[in-house]
Amino acid sequence: MQLKGSIAVVVGGATGIGAGVCRALSAKGAAVQVCDCDYAGAQALADELERLGGAAAAYAVDVADEESIAAAEAAIRSRHGRVDLLFANAGVISLKPFEQTTADDWRWILDINVIGCVSCVRAFLPAMRAQHSASRVVVTSSVAALRTPEMPGQTMYMASKAAQLGFCNALRTELAGTNVGLSVIFPGPVASQLRQKSEASRPGAIQLEVPKAVLGGGSMPPEEAGERIVAAVEKEQPYITTHPGDGPLVRQAQDAIMAAFEPS
Repeated sequence: MQLKGSIAVVVGGATGIGAGVCRALSAKGAAVQVCDCDYAGAQALADELERLGGAAAAYAVDVADEESIAAAEAAIRSRHGRVDLLFANAGVISLKPFEQTTADDWRWILDINVIGCVSCVRAFLPAMRAQHSASRVVVTSSVAALRTPEMPGQTMYMASKAAQLGFCNALRTELAGTNVGLSVIFPGPVASQLRQKSEASRPGAIQLEVPKAVLGGGSMPPEEAGERIVAAVEKEQPYITTHPGDGPLVRQAQDAIMAAFEPS
């Protein structure tokens, strides 16, 4: 996929993986539209990219507010006439034992991680299909959708990320034969403000610490993750990972499922 001169929308682009993706896209010559509920952070990143010679703009987008998504889509399309890449990257996390979760906790995380992701795709997809030129939707799921980390407290987060994968697998069928491609990202641990921003959004969401054993060698810098993701998008890979070393753990989890299909 040609990235130079493309119009790339990154929802949840102000920090973390999203910011890493924005920087990598800008380095490839894309015009980056940084969308985030943290408008000041989005504007600061857009200013940084422009100081470095790129083209960028910032938009205030709260994925729990469909009107803000629609307003950004209309403004971007009015300015550029098309959208070549949509990164549905915004999300939150909760580390809370299941028996302590409430119905409101579940609604909060699913509204942002699942409904928010779906709302972004619903807002941008019709015009992307109508523009006829090649375009791509990229959804940030998690390696947690493919394997079980050895720690408690992730029932809500893993459920939301698995739902994103299911949504994308079904949507891929509907997009077959159209001008719109689809990629799903399965990031491993990446240094970000996800936990802090999630806790600020919903105090009490973070009640457990992630054991060092789960992080392995530590969290990857978001710039490195962004470069890996953008390189894979450029190659139009349907599935993308930031941590290839997680492969054996994913295979182990999948093999346990496949064992149920073997003749007894």
